[in-house]
Amino acid sequence: MKNQPKPGQIVLMASGAVMLIFSFFNFVEFSAFGSSKGYSAWSGDAFFPLSFWPVLFGVVIAVLVALSVFASVSLPDRILTFSWTQIYFLLAFAAFFILFGFLLIDMGGSFDKGIGFWFMLLASIGLLVGSVLELQDKSSTTGPSRQGPATPF
Repeated sequence: MKNQPKPGQIVLMASGAVMLIFSFFNFVEFSAFGSSKGYSAWSGDAFFPLSFWPVLFGVVIAVLVALSVFASVSLPDRILTFSWTQIYFLLAFAAFFILFGFLLIDMGGSFDKGIGFWFMLLASIGLLVGSVLELQDKSSTTGPSRQGPATPF
């Protein structure tokens, strides 16, 4: 192996994998009249457009990190003035924000959040932590603090 992944990259890849795996489990569960039915994040019947985006964001982050670490794919330095660590943070924050919104929703008496939702929420927290670790790692190796004080002339 050429490149050793950093702790932030490991957290990002693992969280993206957990997000994908648990998106196939019950995201919400409906129980009424003695029967119950579960819906995954991919089901068209239960919150599909919003439950799909966190999974997509997590998988995109995990794949991009894995490609840059293990396959040595060179991505452009910046996209629209954003670095890749900033893009990872924005996508991770969006995934967490969407799932946190689901946490706050009162779904009524017959709907309940499934195991897939809870693990996806934990994975989104992992994405957020991993992206912050990557932001801190980049800022500690480059930046004005490493270059010394600026001279006025």
